[in-house]
Amino acid sequence: MYWFRQLPGETMKLIVFTSVRAEPDFGEFSKEKFSATKAKAESGPLTVKGLEAADSGLYLCAVSEHNGNYEPAYFGSGTRLTVL
Repeated sequence: MYWFRQLPGETMKLIVFTSVRAEPDFGEFSKEKFSATKAKAESGPLTVKGLEAADSGLYLCAVSEHNGNYEPAYFGSGTRLTVL
């Protein structure tokens, strides 16, 4: 599962990639700011810690079949987060 964030006026950026039985890969994002788990293939939450106005944006998850062939990612409808 992939979790993305799109801040106002910016392109989407990958926050984390998670898979069952593997540690989440946060890339350039901080484990202190975000947490993600993937206990089963069908779902996996993303948590944003210490919310502040700069976290406001659109958060989206996406899944893809990893079977050795290129498979398109399927995106959720997203959640708009507004921190006042």
